[in-house]
Parts: sequence; C-alpha cells; structure tokens
Amino acid sequence: MAKFYWLAHQRTMADGRMRWHAEEADEAFWADYWESKVNAAYYRGAEALDLAADELGRPLLAEMSRDGRHLEAGCGAGYWVAALRAAGLDVEGIEYSRELVALVNRVYPQLPVCYGDALALDCPDDTYASYLSFGVVEHRQAGPEPFLAEAYRVLRPGGKLIITVPYLGPLRRARGRLGRYESAPPRPPFFQYGFTAAEFESFVRAAGFAVNYSRPLYIHRLLLEEVGPYRWLYDRRGSAAWRGLVRRLGGGRDGHMLLTVATK
Repeated sequence: MAKFYWLAHQRTMADGRMRWHAEEADEAFWADYWESKVNAAYYRGAEALDLAADELGRPLLAEMSRDGRHLEAGCGAGYWVAALRAAGLDVEGIEYSRELVALVNRVYPQLPVCYGDALALDCPDDTYASYLSFGVVEHRQAGPEPFLAEAYRVLRPGGKLIITVPYLGPLRRARGRLGRYESAPPRPPFFQYGFTAAEFESFVRAAGFAVNYSRPLYIHRLLLEEVGPYRWLYDRRGSAAWRGLVRRLGGGRDGHMLLTVATK
C-alpha cells in the first residue's frame, strides 16, 4: 500500500474540534516535506492545470478578480501561485520556511515566492484583491484568529478571503461519537485542528468578514484517511476515474478540507 505520512498521525476530539498529533509543523518539517517534490516538472504541471476542471481551481476562477494583486499566504512550494499566474492572475506567494523558499527560488526563480510571516505581512493596509490560504491557519495551536485579522488588514474593501482548513464533517463527527479516535490527548506534538463549518465561519466573522459560503472539498482524501477498506481497495483498484466517480457521488456532502469564501 502506498505510504502516506498522515497515516502516522494520532487524532482526538476535544471541545467540538478535532486535533491531529504527530510532528510539529515547523520550518524544518515543511522543508523536508517538499524537498523531494519540488522540481521544474512540478511547476510545469501546475501551469498546465485546467483550473475550470479542478475542485479548488473552479471557485478560485469564480472568486478572484482579474484586476489587482493577489496573495497566497503560506504558499508552500508555490503550486497555486504558478497555476494562477498561468491563468493570467497577478499572484505572489509568501512562505515562512526559509529553506523551502530558497529551494523554490533555486528551482523556479521566475516564480514570485519569497520569505514572509503570515502573522505580520510586510505590506500596507488594503493592498490585495484576494488573500488565499490553503491548509495553513489550522497549525497554530492557540487558534487561527491572528491569521484572519492580518488577512483582513491587507485586503482592500470588497476583497476576497479564500481559505481552506481541515474539515470536521459528518464522517469524522460520526467516528468521534463511536470512539474511533484517541480518548486522551496524544503524546506526540500538536500538528493541526479540524473545524466544523459553523466554528470556522464564526472565526471569519469575528475578524470582520462577511461569509459568502463554505463547502467541503476532497472527499477521496477524507476516505483514504478515515476508511481502511477504502484505502485498501484504492491501493489495488484505484485510478483517476475512481477518484472522479467518488467526487461526483459524494462531493459537496463531506470532505477532508473545508473551503470558506468571505468578503471584506
């Protein structure tokens, strides 16, 4: 069976929120995670992505304006920066792992990815037309509030927050009620939270935003993590067609991530 780093994560439920524990999501972790993946072919694939056919690409195309600058905060290796720039959008990325930024700049120097702290962005108020954040704010154990406050500051009036976090949806809530997760806080370091839509939207509104909508993404990834027989079958029979069928049948009902779109 294919090895997934997240299979080693321990999970628990507390105060209506899900917690993953394993390794710390620090600079060294992300540099190591991306080191073997970042090459010129990775960026060529991003630039060739059909955004209109992609589960996350479609809402990005629908929500991001063609005028103005856009920021992906915590962009990792810059996949979405490359994909969106290829679609004609003026997107730049910041990442707090200096090792990873150096790797991206060395492999694909034309990509505007630089070091930056999403909690203290080096730009004036009202700079960006949209602020993108995919799988970032959940890693702060004290909570996502400072990320959202800084996003609000740097967005221009009417600008869009487009953000994803791990989703505590129907399947995970049911498994929690059945006692399928750790009953006590795991010993490994905290890695990330999973949020219900109601909880995460409350954080977004508290930061000053008007929530447009939330929807789950990536049901296939959810099933890989949560359903052992599904993972076993996919390892032996899986294909792109399989993933597409699962998305058509279950997409929109549950998923690994929650996408929230809001307006300043």
